[in-house]
Amino acid sequence: MRKNTGFAPLETRLYKFKKPAMKFFCPLCRTERAFTIRPSLNAKHHIQIALISLCLMGLTHSFMGWRAFFWFFFVWSAFELAVRILFKREIPCPHCGFDASWYKRDVVKARSKVEEFWQRTNGQEPDITNKLSSSVSGDEILNSDLSA
Repeated sequence: MRKNTGFAPLETRLYKFKKPAMKFFCPLCRTERAFTIRPSLNAKHHIQIALISLCLMGLTHSFMGWRAFFWFFFVWSAFELAVRILFKREIPCPHCGFDASWYKRDVVKARSKVEEFWQRTNGQEPDITNKLSSSVSGDEILNSDLSA
C-alpha cells in the first residue's frame, strides 16, 4: 500500500531540445525544461566577433586610421548584450510563468508575474492593481504558502 505524499511526479514533455546548454525541472510546475543558450560567449561567438571587426576595420581604416581598431570593442559589447538578452528571454517557464530571476530579486513581484501569466492564459485581462500590499514581505508569503 502506497502512502500519499502529496507530491506530483516530475513531468517530461515529448518535445526534445537540440543541444541543450542546461537541462532542469521547473520548481513550480515540475516540467522538464532546457536552456538552448549559455549566458556567456563561446568560441563561435569569438570567431564571429573577430570576422565582423576585421571587416569593419578594413572598410573604415582608410578614413579613420588607427581609430578603426576600436570597432572590436563595439562589436564585442554588442554580442555580449545580445547573448545576455536572448538568455534572459528563455528564463520564464512557458508552462506556468515562473521566472527564477524575478524570484531571486523579489518574491512578491515574482508571484504577481505568475498570477498575471495565468490570467493572460485563461483569457482574462490582467489585474493592474497589485492585490498584495507593500507591507507584506516575501518571507510572510512563503510561510503562508507553506502552511496552506
